[in-house]
Amino acid sequence: MKKIAIILYTALTLLSITSCTDLKEEVLNEQDESETISDTSNAGSIVAPAYAYLRDLQSRSGVWLVLESLTDEMVFPTRGTDWNNSNYRTLFTHEYDSKNTYIKNTWNSFMLGITKCNVALQYLTKLEQTEEVKNYVNETLFIRALCMYHLMDCFGHFPMREYTETDYSKLPVILEREQALNRIITELETIIPQLKEKGEVPYGRITKAAAQLLLAKVYLNYQVYTGTAPTFADGQSKWTETIDLCDDIIGSGKYTLSTDFWKLYLADNQKESDATETILPIIFNNAIGLKGIPWLNITLHYNQKFGSFTSMWNGCCTTPTFLATWDTTDPRYQDNRLKSQIGFNLGILVGQQYSANGSELLTRSGSKLIFTPEFSVQNSTEAQGARVVKYAPDPTSTYGSNSENDFQYYRLADVYLMRAEAKFRSGDVDGALTDINELRNKRHVSTYKKEELTLEKIYNERGYEFYWDGPSRRNDMVRFNRYCEARYEKPASEPYKILLPIPLSALEANEQLKQNDQYQ
Repeated sequence: MKKIAIILYTALTLLSITSCTDLKEEVLNEQDESETISDTSNAGSIVAPAYAYLRDLQSRSGVWLVLESLTDEMVFPTRGTDWNNSNYRTLFTHEYDSKNTYIKNTWNSFMLGITKCNVALQYLTKLEQTEEVKNYVNETLFIRALCMYHLMDCFGHFPMREYTETDYSKLPVILEREQALNRIITELETIIPQLKEKGEVPYGRITKAAAQLLLAKVYLNYQVYTGTAPTFADGQSKWTETIDLCDDIIGSGKYTLSTDFWKLYLADNQKESDATETILPIIFNNAIGLKGIPWLNITLHYNQKFGSFTSMWNGCCTTPTFLATWDTTDPRYQDNRLKSQIGFNLGILVGQQYSANGSELLTRSGSKLIFTPEFSVQNSTEAQGARVVKYAPDPTSTYGSNSENDFQYYRLADVYLMRAEAKFRSGDVDGALTDINELRNKRHVSTYKKEELTLEKIYNERGYEFYWDGPSRRNDMVRFNRYCEARYEKPASEPYKILLPIPLSALEANEQLKQNDQYQ
């Protein structure tokens, strides 16, 4: 049973912070709101919508799909008349524009997250400021900072209204990238000392380490966001700040690297997540209606059925560019622990595919179902493209396509790899080597010698750890100057493509909001 209670909205009216997000007012019941804001026992109900928003970060029609499809990790190729949608293809080829539906959904999602947080803050700050209420306020501020971070990272600038600003006839302030960056840093630095440690709040709640990890990520990418050398005014390196934050997380002793990578991704992964390295899990639980995305359906072939999983969609795959980075003996590449029950391995699926009883599967035309690394983004056959199963199914589930794996949003592995990268970039190769080898030891793969370690190996290690987890790969590709490079089925793209276009609907709704350079 999940430890965190996901509570339904009470007397909250969802108010749009800006008219440019296609959000609609949502009145959830007619209880007198004065009763809600005068009773501190309702604090959990008030903050619940902000926590519930986090599940939208796994959306297959928005955030997760976009952040993965922009990279070498995932593509939705057209397969004859199936998946014939230019919005999918142009994400992968970087030919996207301001009319792309999924980019609009992503923008709207982050804006929605800010809105839900602002509504919660409006009500929380009217309650008696008990210790519990203050905790909820700080946790909500983290979720809002996370949304601001992704808007700043992906779009550069965005409209922002403070929760105290309730005159919605006035347009919100537009935060330019550097303004947003400074605000995020200030807000995270303010809440970090006040947030609780792991074990002081239930599993699934925001902790101090989650905010520290986000701030470390801000500093790791500081040069990307500012275009200037990553140093403070006093000459201290931003890499040092990243290292210090990572030191605090690791030194807290609250988290430990898992010795079984795939346990973190099994259907019932809460126990492993809570006991080891998960810093920010996003909770799913079919039994109480918290259904995750259909991880298997979107990638597996129509005929890869088992148990109650009877409707596969034969969609997305990974790319030869990404596959070329792998040592295929790495346990993170493939795992067979469920193969006798489901017919396929976890991780990367290539070659002949089998049913759970071991018989060879066929395509719909009767050919052997052999997944090939190669594909055509414009016109693939139904068997082309290596598939990925990162989040494992429960073979005995009666819920079919609805997954309930807790989503691994932040893990301790990220802390080790961020610290390794920051050390390497600042000249501490020995320190970087220690960190990356600590992780590789836990993953049961060979360690590196000092002369072998490069930034490329650190970049690749991040791919091995976080593929198909959503927020990492695009961010990493930009920081390592890989995002605009030509790769399999994608031509080189112009640097302006690093920032996504502001959706046309947002521009039409707010005349003060300007399109990013070179987009129409």
